This record gives sequence, structure tokens and C-alpha cells, in this order.
Amino acid sequence: MSTAIVGLSRYLLAIFLLFYTFHCFVVFAYPEGRERRVFYVGQNVLMVLIHVTGFYVLSVAMSDPGLIFTCLLQEIMFFGEIALMKMAYPKAQRLIINNMCMLLAVSFIIMTRLSRKRADRQFLIAALGLGLTFAIPYFLTHFRGWKKYTLYYGAAGAGILLAMLLKGAVTNGSRITLTILGITFQPSEIAKVLYVFFVAGMLTDEERMDPETGRPDKPSLILLCAGSLLYVLILTVCKDLGGALIFFVVFVFMCYAGLRMPAVLLGGGIAGSMAALAGYRLFAHVRNRVRAWRDPFGDIEGAGYQLGQSLFAIGTGSWFGMGLMKGSPDKIPVVEADFIFSAISEEMGCIFSLCIILICISNFLMFMNISMMIKDPYYRLVSLGLAVNYGFQVFLTVGGVTCFIPLTGVTLPLVSYGGTSILSTLVMFSVIQGLYILHHEEA
Repeated sequence: MSTAIVGLSRYLLAIFLLFYTFHCFVVFAYPEGRERRVFYVGQNVLMVLIHVTGFYVLSVAMSDPGLIFTCLLQEIMFFGEIALMKMAYPKAQRLIINNMCMLLAVSFIIMTRLSRKRADRQFLIAALGLGLTFAIPYFLTHFRGWKKYTLYYGAAGAGILLAMLLKGAVTNGSRITLTILGITFQPSEIAKVLYVFFVAGMLTDEERMDPETGRPDKPSLILLCAGSLLYVLILTVCKDLGGALIFFVVFVFMCYAGLRMPAVLLGGGIAGSMAALAGYRLFAHVRNRVRAWRDPFGDIEGAGYQLGQSLFAIGTGSWFGMGLMKGSPDKIPVVEADFIFSAISEEMGCIFSLCIILICISNFLMFMNISMMIKDPYYRLVSLGLAVNYGFQVFLTVGGVTCFIPLTGVTLPLVSYGGTSILSTLVMFSVIQGLYILHHEEA
């Protein structure tokens, strides 16, 4: 009986998510109104079907009826968030809310399969995060003057990164965590949100503008470049090269948009290539990752083991996956964080995992669309920076585990295990939501 249920669920989960993903893009063909609301309700129904199906299969396969109760609590959290957002913010963007809940639902399913203890912790952190970030759209729409704290954002972000450098703990060869009052977190996840506000403020401060060019004056640009270089250098010294790369790319694209100079992209590309070459020569683990990327099966017992197991998992899953509890994702080191996409591909199938990518793409497109709608240069750059941050992180994660690019050690937003990553991503979604509401209130 259990085998039949697991076998049937492979197809149901893929079909449900395929229809959900179709809804993510078809809504763009309709204006805001009744037509879109029909699609959003359809997404909610499909999300319930995916979430309940996944947990029912797990409860049968793991002989744990208590998982049904956990599933019910998570459904209450999801629909509580959707209902409260509709009541508190009638002009909120429903697609962002739905996709956020859908990705969390997938995370809860795959994390429960991998580790019940970590799944419960992920659920608790997500619930707390949704509660803590619920008021962010209110503050963005009711309080102005966020730009005047620009230097404080930059100093705060650099400060927590310096604290990580001096007092942080080493995890898998990189100094990426910091413990304060018994709470362990990743400072770079907090800093990347503060950094976006810092760069946006430096590029749009009217008092620092050159009246002839309409761009920031030289002292401002020097301060911006120096501050950004400090962020990247700290992360490089901590050997968090994936994080450093994200900060650098965000800096380049925000400067390109803020300064309206195509030469910024060319200069960023040259500087990035030189930095990558320097990283390859300076760090042994970077050379190992490049070697594994070029030939993951050449040293399958050594440097290529992790990536090789990831590729085996993705290939084994084929289109519809092996079914929940039928694969061997535990063979992949750090599977719950950096390689969660491989675990999803193995047991839930390539169709399901490709739909996850498309949902992330729809988030990125919506973020960029909101950025283009906003008239205020400061908020437009904030939205752009968060969009690039989110989209590039997804690219690094998926590209790394599929051998498209060398591994960078970053997580898949809202899906991978990690409390600070969940919280920072929820903050980004809430800020984008607030900017969307602000635009519609001022229109």
C-alpha cells in the first residue's frame, strides 16, 4: 500500500506544481482585478494539494501520523498569513505572497523527509519570521525619510561583518557564523539587506549630487566604492566567496542603474574576472571546486564527491522522481542547505524541480517589474538591488549543484535549511511588498 501511494504521489506532485507554475506566468496577461484573483485562488488550492499530498505520503512512509498534525499547523500558518495580508494590506501583491508560501511548503516537505528535527526548527523560524516581517510594509508606507539613515545602514552592515571576522565560528572551512546570547546566525544574510539600502541611498542622495552631471559627486562615489570594497574584502578573508560574489554583483548592477553608465558593466566584468583569477590562485578550496566542476567524476572519492553525488541524484530522479523516502539524498554532504535542489530532483523529479526554478524566476520578474513601476529613484534602486540579490543567489545555487558553474556554497532562498537565510529572504519579500503597496497608494 505504501509503495503504491508513494508511486502515485510522484505524478500528482509534479502535475499540481506544473499547474501552479503556469498560473505564475499567465497572470501577467491580465490586469489587476477579478481575472487575476481567480488565478491566485487557484494557486492557493494547488498549494494545499501539494503540501497535504507531500505530508500524507511522508506520514505513511515514515509511519508517523503526527505529521498530519504538523501539516495542519503549517496550513494554518500559510492561510493566516494570506488572510491577514489581505485584510491589513488590500493592495498587496498576491503572487508574491503565494510564491513565498509555496516555496516554504516545498521546504517543509523536503526538510521533513531529510530531518524531522531540522524541519520543525525551520517551521518555527518561518512562523516567527512571518510575524516579525508582517509590519514592514506598514512602516515603509507610513514613515518616510529612510534615506537619511544611509550611512547607518552601511556602518551597521560592515560592523556585523567585522564582528563575524573577529569572533565568528568556522563552518566547513569558512568563517560565516556568529553567536550572540546563545543565538547563532549568519551576519552576511543580514548585511546584504542593509547593503542594498546603503548603496541606494549613496546613489540617490540629492545633497551629494553633482549639479552638472546629475550623478553623485566624487567624494560620495569614493565612499561608496570604499564601503563596498570593505564588505567584499571581509567576506573574502572569511572565505565566504559566494557571499562576496553576491555583494559584488549587486554593487555593479545597482551602480549601472543608478549612474546610467554602461561602462560600469564592462568595468565590473573585468574586475570580477580578475578577482576570480585571484581567488583561484589564493584559495585551495576554490581550486578544488573548479577542478570538481571541470571533471566531477575524475576524483569521485575526493574533491568531486559532493558534486558527483549531486549529479547522480538529479539523474536518478529523472522526470517524476523516485518518490519521497525512496531516494538516497543523505549521501550528499550538506544536502539540507547547499544541495537541497538535488534532493528535490531525486525524489520529486526534474519536472518538479524545474517548476521550482520557474517560480523563482517569476519572483525575480515581479521584483524587477515593481522596480520599473516605482518613480522614486531611491525606492526603485532598493527594489532593483533586492531583485538582483535574490535572482543571482538562485542562479548560484542551481548552477552550482547542476555543474553549470563551480560551487559557491550559497543556499536556495526559502527552500534550503537555514534560519538566518529564511529571515533575510522574508525581509526582502516584505520590503518589496511594501514598495509595491507604496507605489499603488501614490499612483
